[in-house]
Amino acid sequence: MRNLYQLFMVLDRWKRHYVFAGLLLAISSIIRMFEPKVLQIAVDGVVNFFHNGGQQIKTNTDAIAQLFYSILPEIQLNNLGWILICIGILFTVLAILQATTRFIASIITANSTEQAVKKLRDRLFGHIQALPLAQIDKTPTGEMIQRCTGDIDTIRKFIGTQITELIRLGAIFIGAFMMMWIVHIPYTLISISLVLPIVLTSYLFFKKEQKVWREHEDEQDKLTAIIQENLSGIRVVQAFAQEDSEIDRFTKQNMAKRDIGVRHIELHMKFWPISDFLVNIQIALSLFAGAYFSLTQQISIGEYASFFTYSVMVTWPMRNLGRIVSQLGMASVAMERIQQIFDAPEEDYSGEIDSIATLKGEIEFRNVSFQYPHQEKKEGKKETTILQRRAALHNVSFKIAAGQTLAIMGGTGAGKSTIIVLLMRFYEPDSGQILLDGQPLANYNKSLIRSKIGVVHQKPFLFSTTIKDNIAYAKATRNGSLGLHKSTEVEETILLEVAKDATVTDFIGKMTDGYNTVVGEKGVTLSGGQKQRVALARTLLSDPDILVLDDATSAVDTETEYNIQQALNKRMHKKTSLVIAHRLTSVQQADQIIVLDKGQVVETGNHQELLKANGFYKSVYDIQVKIEDDIRN
Repeated sequence: MRNLYQLFMVLDRWKRHYVFAGLLLAISSIIRMFEPKVLQIAVDGVVNFFHNGGQQIKTNTDAIAQLFYSILPEIQLNNLGWILICIGILFTVLAILQATTRFIASIITANSTEQAVKKLRDRLFGHIQALPLAQIDKTPTGEMIQRCTGDIDTIRKFIGTQITELIRLGAIFIGAFMMMWIVHIPYTLISISLVLPIVLTSYLFFKKEQKVWREHEDEQDKLTAIIQENLSGIRVVQAFAQEDSEIDRFTKQNMAKRDIGVRHIELHMKFWPISDFLVNIQIALSLFAGAYFSLTQQISIGEYASFFTYSVMVTWPMRNLGRIVSQLGMASVAMERIQQIFDAPEEDYSGEIDSIATLKGEIEFRNVSFQYPHQEKKEGKKETTILQRRAALHNVSFKIAAGQTLAIMGGTGAGKSTIIVLLMRFYEPDSGQILLDGQPLANYNKSLIRSKIGVVHQKPFLFSTTIKDNIAYAKATRNGSLGLHKSTEVEETILLEVAKDATVTDFIGKMTDGYNTVVGEKGVTLSGGQKQRVALARTLLSDPDILVLDDATSAVDTETEYNIQQALNKRMHKKTSLVIAHRLTSVQQADQIIVLDKGQVVETGNHQELLKANGFYKSVYDIQVKIEDDIRN
């Protein structure tokens, strides 16, 4: 029921539009109820009259038939053509009124559906943007894409057609029932005798539909994830000549989805014959019962003709109930999957300190410990269960004075990047405390922290746009456009300055359109070093109070790295910097160096102090010096 309620809430402020469209469809259905009466008049009032030489005119008709008789000219033997023309005009007017109301209702419904679905898309995307990184990390990208596209489209199809269709079919059922009731009650009850079995069958079909479609969408999630992953990593696939392996992986998952699809079809193969059998039995009962009542002169031939038309009208909504139930089952599953995203709590950005001109940059970690939650979905169940936690930091303590540079070294998985993750408040420490300018980090608004701390990652992400727009993303406008919106000459000058400091100018002349060169998806047309430099320029444009370089120059040559360091020393003068690197040339000028091993600080000091300590730092130094000597020799 919750899913059905959420489906209803998708209509939002357009509910009244659907109500109005439903009223128009109800009016259209009421108008349609008059059409069989025209047929009844044509049979009883015209055909029988002329067939019997004008001797018999039925007078004991119902009120609606009497109304139509009063509208038409008096039936006489010499005006057959005119009477038939008038009946034709009456039928045409009813058809035009019915078509007009349905047309207006369809326009209102289509417009309201697109508006409601657009708002749902906007709301879903906005909620995803506000989710904490921990929630994003545990949800496969392919699954998220499928819910934002396929599930949204399933809901759009349902609310765009089936909601108003349900209103229309309900109006037809009630209207036809009432038309039959005022003519002959026993015949009416016979004409709806199989309604309960048909409704019960449709309900059972609805429950089965939900179960099968949920499994179908789970397999679709996996298939979408494979496609997304393969396209993102196509260079790796081709580099290792694993095309056949990827095709095989895709084929197996596609077959798994196909098997669920076949089960879905088989479910329909079972339901529709049963439904059609019951519906046709209902029509047959109406046909034979009407014949009996007509032969016993309880109803006229004209009433029999109109009554049978009404009985088909009553039966038709029951026939289409299965289609509505099928779409409802799929839409409720889609809504459930989308609601799972909405149920995930948004990230709490609040903090006592939400505005500050400039950070001094004093950072202190006090006995900080942290473990990443490792989560995995259980097969066949909705919930996500924590199986284990991977330790990242254990009692880490260090302090950076304002304006100093701290370098962090350590092997793979030592916890270097975790320090940055905690500093940016993407995760919160399990124990211990992080201080920024003497205040607990938790006191700061997260948006404020992330606007004041600039991070350049080892593998930066670039958007599929120009180099200029990728750099200018740090100044992206609120209207959603990348880069500087109608940038001034001053802003253009600043952009060129940071590009020069990041040595983007060293390769920009080789680009086909300079700064307006489109870099492709994820910057695929740029080398690793070029992407790092564009990302560095982007971060420098934000003019951060604290700069974090997470192995950000690992893909550039030593000379370029030296030039970047010299430019950073000038730009970040008297500002705090954190440098994660494996090259000693990137860290030996730091005011303080800490060495991590298995999430713990094992060494701390400056370059000279660590060389004397004869530990991990010294061993790395010896290896790199030996390699340089071997290359030189």
